[in-house]
Amino acid sequence: MNATIVHKAHVKSSVLDNLAMALPGIIADALELPGGKLAIVKPEQVSLEFSQASTRDVGSDIKIMVFAKNLAPRSTQEKDLAREILEKVVLLTTKPGDEYSIDTRLYLMVVGVAEHVPSA
Repeated sequence: MNATIVHKAHVKSSVLDNLAMALPGIIADALELPGGKLAIVKPEQVSLEFSQASTRDVGSDIKIMVFAKNLAPRSTQEKDLAREILEKVVLLTTKPGDEYSIDTRLYLMVVGVAEHVPSA
């Protein structure tokens, strides 16, 4: 599971540090489903990538894009799951005097896997 965080230059490094520490747990909590091994999500399974937005970017101060495997219970709740992640991120990043516009997108994907094992 991957998440990409694109931020504008004025976002404080302390906010980005807090996101780096808390976001894997937030995503894991939101996307874990009861059931088999495919539905278990641990924070250490969430990989984060940070990048600074272009100075021409007119979007949100912080954009979070989460890429996860599509499982039936998730696909029926994708908007609610994205909102849950957003609400927790807003609580984490909002401090007196510091408030950022935040956009969270959840991309549920079907992942194809193929494997070849040579005969012994």
